[in-house]
Amino acid sequence: MKYSPEQVARALSPERLGGLALFNLCADGETLLLKDLDVYARRLVEQGHYVEIVTNCTITPMLDKILAWDKDLLAHVEFKCSFHWLELKKRKLLRVFARNVNKIWDAGASACVEITPSDELIPYIDEIKDFSLKKFGALPHITIARDDRTRGIEILSKLPKEEFLKTWRQFDSTFFNYKASIFGLRQEEFCYAGMWSAIIDLSNGQAKACYCGRKFGDVFANPDSEFPTFPVGKCSIAHCYNGHFWMTFGDITDQTQFTYADMRNRVRSDGREWLNPKLKEFFSSKLSDNNRLLSDAEKLQYMIMNRLGLGEYPPI
Repeated sequence: MKYSPEQVARALSPERLGGLALFNLCADGETLLLKDLDVYARRLVEQGHYVEIVTNCTITPMLDKILAWDKDLLAHVEFKCSFHWLELKKRKLLRVFARNVNKIWDAGASACVEITPSDELIPYIDEIKDFSLKKFGALPHITIARDDRTRGIEILSKLPKEEFLKTWRQFDSTFFNYKASIFGLRQEEFCYAGMWSAIIDLSNGQAKACYCGRKFGDVFANPDSEFPTFPVGKCSIAHCYNGHFWMTFGDITDQTQFTYADMRNRVRSDGREWLNPKLKEFFSSKLSDNNRLLSDAEKLQYMIMNRLGLGEYPPI
């Protein structure tokens, strides 16, 4: 890590960003293995930000460090618990996974259980359902795996599309249903990614607008400088395969009435919800609620500048 938690927090202060933000923390491997992850996350949450941590939920020591925080801080934290059924079963870690998910809820934080579907998982669907209803009070959410080797970023499955959709729709996952509705659909409307959201490498501060769009350079080095912004405008990739995040928060305005809370929440059999009330409220908001919309002329100007590779990062 090039920068300390204190430097990162200063560079991502509400004052510099123009308000409170949600940070999704996701590593190339298991996120909870990152040294001092709890400190990096806490420094952000202490400023009022919200944090989502992607984890396989088996690294109990780091999880316990975070869950020892005060409840007012944990109300700003959600764990996206990747439910790797086959691997957990093989390593005899299913009980550990389930115990840690429930420990998150008991501590006052939020947890969402999510499965990345694969063809190899299909024979185990009934087992997964039974286990999930007993341990989590609801079925897991389902995402869609993608094949990045293909130009169109296709669904990663040998099944025909309709058979794939029918197989996994039995989990009645809002997450899956919405993602399926936009998967493979090129987005033509103006996208505010790069202005309202960004992707940042926590290890070195290198930031970019989105999977496409401009590179902003190191945003941690000079925390007193203006945070760079430049909207993507028209997306250049085949489809917004993570639109369950970008579009439910509203990087493309009015694209959907679904919220990010819809993508993460479930109501358990006992009536309790996966998301705590404070975090659910934040996940139910739209970026357009608190950010200025550009005029048609401004949008056109940005799209021309993007096409020609012109311009710096004018303040908005």
